[in-house]
Amino acid sequence: MRLKWTLFLLALVGCRPHDVENARLVGTVTDRRTQQPVKGAVLYLETAYYRGGDNDSYNGYRHDTLTTDAEGRFTATFPLLCYLAIEVKQAPQDTLVYAQEIYSKNIRVDIRL
Repeated sequence: MRLKWTLFLLALVGCRPHDVENARLVGTVTDRRTQQPVKGAVLYLETAYYRGGDNDSYNGYRHDTLTTDAEGRFTATFPLLCYLAIEVKQAPQDTLVYAQEIYSKNIRVDIRL
């Protein structure tokens, strides 16, 4: 029984939310049909972090816009990060492409439209 409680407590500690400092996002946007890079695609990012809060809910949010280069690449850095959502604008509505809790400094997201 003691072993079960110890494992349970270790699992809880391991699942505690945390911020990743100096996270770097890189990725590409390609056309699903042609497999070619999408130049000038506009990505809307929403990020969140816990720092300064109670670790039960996000304390801060940041919104950014990225545009892909001629090779369909995009990159961004974040001083603090624990959650990332990416939307790509496709008329007439926004399309959610990626939403994830973040645990690593290096994030790669490749998007096929």
